Amino acid sequence: MEQSASFTKKNKKLMKRKQPKFKYVFLWVDIIILTMAFIISATSAIPDFWATSREQYYYFFSHFSLYLILLAVFLFSFRYNALYARNVIITHYRQFVLIIKSLLYGSIISVILMAIFNVEYLALYGKDFLIQFIAASCFLFLLFRAFIARNVFIFINRKNIYQQRVLVVGGGKAGKYAIDSLARDKITQFTVVGVLDDYKKVGETINDRFDNLGRLKDIQKIVDRYQVNEILIAIDNAPYERMIHIVEACLETSKPVRIYSNFLHIIAEKMKVEYYSTIPVVELPQYPLTGVAWTDKRTFDVIYVLIALILLSPLLLVIAVGIKLSSKGPVFFKQTRIGKNGRPFDFYKFRSMHVGTDNSKHKEYVTDFIKNKNSCENKNIEVFKITDDPRIFKLGKFIRKTSLDEFPQLFNVLKGDMTLVGPRPCLPYEWECYDDWHKNRLNVLPGCTGLWQALGRSSVTFEEMVILDLYYISNMSLWLDFKIVIQTFPVIFFGKGGY
Repeated sequence: MEQSASFTKKNKKLMKRKQPKFKYVFLWVDIIILTMAFIISATSAIPDFWATSREQYYYFFSHFSLYLILLAVFLFSFRYNALYARNVIITHYRQFVLIIKSLLYGSIISVILMAIFNVEYLALYGKDFLIQFIAASCFLFLLFRAFIARNVFIFINRKNIYQQRVLVVGGGKAGKYAIDSLARDKITQFTVVGVLDDYKKVGETINDRFDNLGRLKDIQKIVDRYQVNEILIAIDNAPYERMIHIVEACLETSKPVRIYSNFLHIIAEKMKVEYYSTIPVVELPQYPLTGVAWTDKRTFDVIYVLIALILLSPLLLVIAVGIKLSSKGPVFFKQTRIGKNGRPFDFYKFRSMHVGTDNSKHKEYVTDFIKNKNSCENKNIEVFKITDDPRIFKLGKFIRKTSLDEFPQLFNVLKGDMTLVGPRPCLPYEWECYDDWHKNRLNVLPGCTGLWQALGRSSVTFEEMVILDLYYISNMSLWLDFKIVIQTFPVIFFGKGGY
């Protein structure tokens, strides 16, 4: 119990420190610019704005509410377009393009919201107000964000006023490449304090410049002694079990941990990641599995599911009728799946197969695929799915490919067996094939969708799926959930990776 409390305390400390200070500075710069743009546009587009605001409190608070909504919408758009990433902040052209893109997205969302909640205001003042707001924002952001703030940031780094003291874990090929890349970066001024590698002698020099400071078991002492701000894991071709151990040891230091490795190549290739010099890095914060973030997640799950069930009820009815007309048997398919901490539960789907089919072929494929670690390249299976499965009837094939058969899992979410976004639940015989580190993917509630579905579903291999799930658990947030849901829609509509 005491160990668990200590772990939670460390993780809370890490969550507070996980972002570099310069990102908060740029966030406040953006808030100030948006505030200035709002004042300028309100003053010029709305007659007697300030006089009326002083006389009518409702008028003032309604526009103050509009200000807060616009602030949230545009900051959301900025974050979604990676405008707080280090490699974006230090550029002119790319930052310029992403600012325009973010303002465009924010404008579209703002118009939609204004049309839904107050179309009369949109027609009377809103149109002119938004045009002037965007014009003012565009000018101010390009001036202060893309030029002044960028140049100040680079000046501070070149004068060594802001330094990131980085410990590189790994002295092999990937570690050496990372060290060279950071040393060549003259703009952001990373300071490598040394290397940590269990397979090299303590004190051995890496790349003729940096010493191997010790072993993994000594990482907390090394971090404290050398005043490390950040840990960069740079290891290639390490076994997954070994890499999991390294990541957990680094996270326990309560320092921000980023990773550059083929271990997470699938994330770096298919998601927006930050770059340190020429190195794509993935951040690995660690959230307590019983923290406030998970409580908020459950609250939003229930709200979203109730709304979805109301809106989707006509579609669910059409699918149910179609199944009844296509194949004899029940509309719904109930199956035992493995959920949080290995607990079995009843899992619901729309039935897509004929009644009385045998799953021995599927079980054989899964066992061979997981336990023997065979390649999928020359087989008709990836992540437990068999192509051209004769057990599936015609409509069933369509609803499986488009994931419409998954909708009954919304009832699993209401029951508390599942969450909207999380690792997918597995079958009992799949669970029996898992190695111990694979089982860590179900330390939390399983989800209706997840990272591997958003990145292409069955085109992701099994071990990549496990890595994506572990990454999600470490980085869980309502923001990440939103991005996964948005990325899942095109996969569903185009049937990418589905069978």
